[in-house]
Amino acid sequence: MIALAVLRHDQRLADMAGGNNVSESTVRRWRDALITLFAAQAPRLDRALKKVAR
Repeated sequence: MIALAVLRHDQRLADMAGGNNVSESTVRRWRDALITLFAAQAPRLDRALKKVAR
C-alpha cells in the first residue's frame, strides 16, 4: 500500500518511509518492484494496437 501511495499521490519517499517506520531505501525498493510488476502485466504496444484495430 505504501508503494501504491507513492505512485498514486506522488508522495516523497522520505515522507512515506518516516510515517510508516521503514527506511527510505525500503520504500524505493518496493516502488521499483511494483513498477516492474506493472510493466510485466501491461500489454505490449503492438498487441494492443492490433486489438484496437480489430
